[in-house]
Amino acid sequence: MTRYFKILFLPILILIGLNSFFIVNEFQQAIVLQFGRPISSKTTAGLAFKLPFLQNVIKFDKRILEWDGDATEVPTKGMLDKRASGNSVQKEKQETTNIFIDTFARWRISDPLKFYISVNNEIQAQSRLDGILDGKIRDKIAPQYIDDIVINSDQIMREALDAITDEFESLDIGIEVLGIEIKRLTFNDKIMPQVFDRMASEQEAEAAKFEGQGKAKRSEILGIIDREVDLIISTANRDAKVIEGIADSTAAATYARAYKKDTEFYELWKTFDVLPEAMGTKSNLWISTQNYPNSNIFGIRPDVLK
Repeated sequence: MTRYFKILFLPILILIGLNSFFIVNEFQQAIVLQFGRPISSKTTAGLAFKLPFLQNVIKFDKRILEWDGDATEVPTKGMLDKRASGNSVQKEKQETTNIFIDTFARWRISDPLKFYISVNNEIQAQSRLDGILDGKIRDKIAPQYIDDIVINSDQIMREALDAITDEFESLDIGIEVLGIEIKRLTFNDKIMPQVFDRMASEQEAEAAKFEGQGKAKRSEILGIIDREVDLIISTANRDAKVIEGIADSTAAATYARAYKKDTEFYELWKTFDVLPEAMGTKSNLWISTQNYPNSNIFGIRPDVLK
């Protein structure tokens, strides 16, 4: 009897033991149901206990999930007509224009228990996200000019994310939206040429601005160079004058010393030095030796020529 009891009940005990535990890995979170009603959750990885056969487990993804919305047609205030008035820019009202906006978002299940009670599964969650995200994005896009949507898309999406976060916090359904971005903007054929023209004119204006800044910088650099060149030249001229003065002073001192040593020879040398300038290049000079003792050349005494 005991032998048959062991054979019969041992598999049952093993089955009960296996059904009493469940494993949650690092990418999962789970809730425990009892008779179909959620009673607890487990958001950390590891081994957990449950009542065998009376309780069952549903697991959800713990990772960041993707929401990829369909391209939605959204009305806008149209292209911005900028009319300059002095230093200001006036915004002229334009015809309402629809654009197609395609967005994507990242979200996660922040509370699996509330998530199961409110939306039950990821398919239903995607449906809730469609309605809320599309509506909030439309609310932020519709009051904008197309120009502002293109230029300030990051700011607009941050405002939309704030509104979406507030909405899910008020709903308290265990969903957290982490970020939302514009994937693509599509313009209809009516405004496409205006968009291209506006983009071209803005790029030309940007290029002109950079060109003006470059010319101003060039003038500034050239001005600095001119000032530095003038300073270098003036310094060099000053130094040259100083050196020239020192040289003249040294030469004069040398001449004075030479004059003191042999006055008569110095006078002769100076006389010969001025002869070319006094006579010119085409003058002839005849020096006779007949009256050599009494000869006098330009006031040179004969005894000096000996």
